[in-house]
Amino acid sequence: MAIRSLALTALAGAASVAAQDTIDVPTDLSTRALVPDVYGYSIEPIWLNDYLSTPLAKTLLSSIADITGAPPPIRVGGNTADQTYLHPTLPGGNISDPIPGLPNAKLFNVTPSWYDTWADYFPAGTPLIYTLNLAANESAWSNAVAQAEAAYAALGDKLVMFELGNEIDHFINKGWRSASWGVDEYIGQFRNLTGQIRAAEWYKNAESKPRFQAGVFADPPWVPDQQDEIDDFSIANLTREGEGGIVERDEDREIIGSYATHLYPQSSCDAKRWLRMRLDLLSNHTTLWLNVSQYIPQVAAADKAGAPLVMGETNSVSCGGKSGISDTFGAALWGIDYVLMGASVGIQKTYFHLGAQSEYSSFTPKPYTLKNESLASGIRPGWYGHYFVAKVAAAGKGENLSIAALPGANSSDLSGYAVYTGEEQQRALRKLVFLDMGVWNGTEGLSNNSTLNATDGTVFSNGTRPTTTLSVKTPWCNGANVSALRLTAPGTNAKSGVAVAGVTFNSATGEKVGEEKTETLSVGENGVVEVKLTRAEGVLLEVEDGSNCSSGPVAETSGALKRGPITWVGALAAGVGAVFMIAV
Repeated sequence: MAIRSLALTALAGAASVAAQDTIDVPTDLSTRALVPDVYGYSIEPIWLNDYLSTPLAKTLLSSIADITGAPPPIRVGGNTADQTYLHPTLPGGNISDPIPGLPNAKLFNVTPSWYDTWADYFPAGTPLIYTLNLAANESAWSNAVAQAEAAYAALGDKLVMFELGNEIDHFINKGWRSASWGVDEYIGQFRNLTGQIRAAEWYKNAESKPRFQAGVFADPPWVPDQQDEIDDFSIANLTREGEGGIVERDEDREIIGSYATHLYPQSSCDAKRWLRMRLDLLSNHTTLWLNVSQYIPQVAAADKAGAPLVMGETNSVSCGGKSGISDTFGAALWGIDYVLMGASVGIQKTYFHLGAQSEYSSFTPKPYTLKNESLASGIRPGWYGHYFVAKVAAAGKGENLSIAALPGANSSDLSGYAVYTGEEQQRALRKLVFLDMGVWNGTEGLSNNSTLNATDGTVFSNGTRPTTTLSVKTPWCNGANVSALRLTAPGTNAKSGVAVAGVTFNSATGEKVGEEKTETLSVGENGVVEVKLTRAEGVLLEVEDGSNCSSGPVAETSGALKRGPITWVGALAAGVGAVFMIAV
């Protein structure tokens, strides 16, 4: 996918610290909503047919819905969205035609029947987002207007939002807009195209009218545009800090369902950035915080403008991923930390990009040949990260969850989150998540028949795999039972052998294999829970009766800026000399 960036250095005073043995759960943590469908997928349009051709994706996604009660949201969009054209018919009776063919299609022609093929594939209740072609504006976006009508005719109320274009802050470099392209021109074109769609009879008559996901920007706010494109695109600028701009008119504010940005922390797009890809850097919690924290002002602007910010497309390494990094257990741990960290600062949902032949895809539906190797369809460690997140985000009937990062579990190799149930001052701590992000390169689980053998691990950790005992002070009652559910693998470098509470998935069918096995812990004096955590492992703790014996004030929902030794205020005060970004 498009070029991205990576934050490589720590803020002043934010050096890595050793994993702590004792962790306190403060009573005044700021929280943000944790929605059940916090983890979603973005599918490149030219690869959608492959995912629809087998039951693998539907079976996997249904297993998430069984846990959370909400299927993962699906966005159909990506680079080829702005090269997609609708035609009444195509030669040979085809309903879609990637040109010059897969995997290197630069043009995607479709008919209205193409939308029918995905109308009934995904689990019931799956919210669908579709990216219209904003690039082609030669005829007042007649192609995009026709796409919108055809998509809604096939998908109906399953279609919850449209996007107008993909990564519009790269349109100048791609030759699709002039050098004057920026927020003001975008707002005018947004109003033009949305106005045409809303004026159409089908839209007026729709019982459930699709809204619009605005923004869809690629470049991180703190990093200069890496394609030499000078523009002013950011959610803060787009909304005039939430008080104007695209939401100056009430009619526009009402049709915007969310704002989207994109992020890829590493890149395989060219040789220069290829040399900077590293698994240990991807899975480093401090590095992740540096990447995610730059969106806090964008979250604030979106909130003030009346709609949430989502990470509308993301993955580990842009331009399709990098086997040996993207398809490892280390990347799965990163994905969990990423989604939960994002939720804790107000990024409501995170969509991981999928391509049927991409090295970063969590699951691939069909066999294919890549770099002279024959790969099978299959499931990679990233999927198990999603399954673990589903366990974290699952709520009881009628419950709403919220999440906060734990300041005492915040170092380069340790991450922790508190999950609450209830509203405002009545919140009660329900779950705790701890992720050991440290690197342990094991000698097992090195291969996966859906990944490249050439990138299987060859460098291994010495000695015995470390285990830490965490003593966590909670408000839970002395003697209360706490279930412990683990995400395990042979090591950071593992491509297989991953399990959640002992459960695995059949790589061919997507069906669950095995029975879930959890541990039962007991709360000790003063609410202390002790749990062992092995290097490169995740654990979810959940109190069984849901009650708290002690409580204190819980801060109102906010941006959850507190991050132990790393703070947003510290980032601002440190200045340019304390923080620098290296484009990757």
